[in-house]
Amino acid sequence: MYIGRVIGNIVSVAKIEQLNSAKLFIVEYFNSRLEPAGKYEVSFDAIGIGIGDYVLVCGGSAGRMPALTSKMPADSTIMARIDDFKKFREEYFEDK
Repeated sequence: MYIGRVIGNIVSVAKIEQLNSAKLFIVEYFNSRLEPAGKYEVSFDAIGIGIGDYVLVCGGSAGRMPALTSKMPADSTIMARIDDFKKFREEYFEDK
């Protein structure tokens, strides 16, 4: 799993049938200091997020565990929206 931020969406009209109900977003990875890492990935949206949201993403075979992606060729799925990690950043990084 990794933390990221949704920076855009993917629009595709021609696709396999299993993907018809899926929303795809571009997620920017964050590093261990919760800063943009310069790496990006396309992820399925399993919870209904929006551009700008901070998210928790599962990859590999775990990306197919939600009901939405269980029958899809999913390698990356957004599993949760992160509402706040400001306190975590303050406690672990501000004093160092």
